Amino acid sequence: MSKKPSRRKCANKKCRQWFKPSRPEQTVCSYSCACAYGKTHTAKTKTKEEREAKRQAKKQQKAAHAAWRERKAAVKPLSHWMDMTQRAVNDLIRETDLANGGGCISCGTRNADSWHAGHYRTTAAASQLRFHHDNIHLQCHSCNVHKSGNIELYRINLVKKIGETRVLSLESNSATHRYSREELSTIRATARADLRALKLLVVA
Repeated sequence: MSKKPSRRKCANKKCRQWFKPSRPEQTVCSYSCACAYGKTHTAKTKTKEEREAKRQAKKQQKAAHAAWRERKAAVKPLSHWMDMTQRAVNDLIRETDLANGGGCISCGTRNADSWHAGHYRTTAAASQLRFHHDNIHLQCHSCNVHKSGNIELYRINLVKKIGETRVLSLESNSATHRYSREELSTIRATARADLRALKLLVVA
């Protein structure tokens, strides 16, 4: 013989009266409470479904936007990503040298209207070294632009800064290298992460 259900509170929040159910699955005390509870339960279910629908729509929108960005990026030439990566690396080199109290690698000035990240061996002559940190240093606008890099003084001070062995390594490097979009993306991401870390150190 099955045990009779004990007293319980009505599931209708506006009632909550104690009652003795006539069957185990009974959760409300009356027909009116059953109607009220059913409407509340239906509304909750509908709200939950609406939230889930919005979440799925947002997820699909995000995925569609990511796919659009990927398609847009795919049609851009490699030169675009090369320029973006060079900018990120140059920003890191320039800000690092300034944070370390450095001046122009060529003339030594610490007062300039604008600062550049100047290459010792140009990107045209040695593209394989365009992102090499030994090959890029803080340089004033005058030396980098108006004096074509002021290379003679650049070399003298570069030897003082990194040593002749590393300078000779740059000068003797005749390797060829073809950058891929994926490699450029990695270099760019690393440079940006290093720059963020540097700024946090400077602020601290």
